[in-house]
Amino acid sequence: MATVTAAVTLTSAVGDLLTDALSLSDSTSVTATHTTGLARTKIDKTAVHNDADIIYTAAAYAAPAYLYVKNTQATATHYIYLYDDTTSGDPVLLKLAGGDWAFMPINAGLTLKAYGSSGNHVLEHMVFGTSA
Repeated sequence: MATVTAAVTLTSAVGDLLTDALSLSDSTSVTATHTTGLARTKIDKTAVHNDADIIYTAAAYAAPAYLYVKNTQATATHYIYLYDDTTSGDPVLLKLAGGDWAFMPINAGLTLKAYGSSGNHVLEHMVFGTSA
């Protein structure tokens, strides 16, 4: 087992976003019993598609599981969309601009797929499972 720590800090100067300064910091530690390993996937579909790249397959791990994703594109308008292929209508869960990233708990019973705003994006991703 390995412990993975994720942290985020949000700051903004007085008057920029709020009348007061913003300073928030939080972290969580996840005891991961297994992982998909860090992968980089070329996202070549530009819409929901049967052959879209699978980022996580439903029930590969028991809940809870955690997902790390990063759009490696340098241009902010080069989006990668992560969607739920298990639910009717294929709802988009994340819209990552170039350089954006996320670390979040996921519903381990969903299949997650990705497509991009053009066919030449790279998504960095990893799933951390907390139980087999």
